[in-house]
Amino acid sequence: MDRHQREWIVRPADDTLAGTYARTLGVTPLVARILLARGMSDASEADRFLNGSLAQMPDPAQIADISRAATRIIDAIRGGEKITIYGDYDVDGVTSSAVLWLFCRDHLGVELDCYIPHRLTEGYGLNMGAIDALAEQGTQVLVTVDNGSSAIKEVARAVEHGMDTIIIDHHQVSDPEPPAFAHLNPHRKSCEFPYKGLAAVGVAFMLLIEMRRQLRQADWYDGPALRPDRYLDLVALGTVADVAPLTEVNRAIVRHGIGAMQRGARLGMHALMEVSKVNPGAITARDLGFRLGPRINAAGRLADAADGFHLLVGDDRAQAETLAEALNAQNLKRRAIEKRMTQQAKEQVEAQPDLATSAAMVLAGEDWHPGVVGIVASRMVDSFHRPAIMLARDGDRYRGSARSVPGVDIKAALDLCADHLQKYGGHVGAAGLSLSVDALPAFRSALAEAVSQQLDHFGPAAIRADAEVDLTALGPADVAGLEALGPFGEQNPTIKLIARGVRGRPRALRGGHLKID
Repeated sequence: MDRHQREWIVRPADDTLAGTYARTLGVTPLVARILLARGMSDASEADRFLNGSLAQMPDPAQIADISRAATRIIDAIRGGEKITIYGDYDVDGVTSSAVLWLFCRDHLGVELDCYIPHRLTEGYGLNMGAIDALAEQGTQVLVTVDNGSSAIKEVARAVEHGMDTIIIDHHQVSDPEPPAFAHLNPHRKSCEFPYKGLAAVGVAFMLLIEMRRQLRQADWYDGPALRPDRYLDLVALGTVADVAPLTEVNRAIVRHGIGAMQRGARLGMHALMEVSKVNPGAITARDLGFRLGPRINAAGRLADAADGFHLLVGDDRAQAETLAEALNAQNLKRRAIEKRMTQQAKEQVEAQPDLATSAAMVLAGEDWHPGVVGIVASRMVDSFHRPAIMLARDGDRYRGSARSVPGVDIKAALDLCADHLQKYGGHVGAAGLSLSVDALPAFRSALAEAVSQQLDHFGPAAIRADAEVDLTALGPADVAGLEALGPFGEQNPTIKLIARGVRGRPRALRGGHLKID
């Protein structure tokens, strides 16, 4: 088979067992076969997948330090201490900041300070300059969201300034851990929360639930009814946009969040839907990931991520419309830059064929935009089916982003190349890094070796179909059943069906769709 040809494989399923599933669950045989093909080993597991709710999620109290964090924030608000949320410039960081800020405003009557670093001038995560500035401004409690789990020196600096630091994160944790007052991250060895797939906004949502529990028990609290579920739309947006797995807890969060949007979107979300041409009543997870999310991300990539934060927490319609239009304009600019960089990256591969055959592709550009390298890295992974790193020149160093493929832990590979890097961090599927210009050749070789240790063979990934069908036998119940398997996303991909012997005249439609007459 040609190296670029992709093979179709139908997932196996037991037809007899599928019949039992169909009768037990009240679904069509096709839906039952798909559930089996996707690894639902028994009917009760399949039922939880189809009908799971937030009421079935694990107790948030199992997250290490969550009670300590909730108590400290509540006490600080009651005592009039200055609390600053330190966010991140992507959708997960912006929505994490927004849900915590909104909960404290709506239920405790306090508007916390929020600081989101500038991607181009400060980079990812905590930085010494910002910490010093926040200390100078009187911050007493620093709450990091979507960052901080590997910021040992930076958290130590905050401690030196007398700030209690609370980390809310989902990235891999350094060893030793930062000296934080509380560290909320499902990936900590001491964390007993069984579901490890939460995005940072999901961890923040769990903190809201713990704060609600403590406030309900407080004899002094007489504020409005405590409703963390009011922010599930934002939790869903951050979860999908960060490509977190849409399984178990996350699946329930996204289902409920999308339902909330369909019933009535908050002001900023509605303005964003309007410029994105999304119908609120029919919004899907795909809309979150490919229409709304990219517009918020565009601000962080090219301008100021604070615009996205203010859009999500604002109550002024005119301001919401202005911010949404600005985000849309930034997204159009980002798409043009992305197109140019992707073409240049592919030209590099054509000029250097060894890049395409290497276990990992490391591409560098003198004038590439550092805010767009991550998206282009994803495009290169899609085209060449191997991990890709895109690096943008910044003086005497490169800054860039890595994206990986199933089966390759890119963070673990970078761990083996740490001697060649100035700074790096991330997780299994994606990472950020910086290195000196002179270190590029050695790093490129070391990374290829590190990735080769994880996988011996690279080639186009097979396309796995969920079932083979006869199109004439499909009915409305099958269509409704297939829709019920959503929301679709990471680890719950859209349904793929094979129909053989189909004859007709194919026509390409707008939006990349195909119609067969």
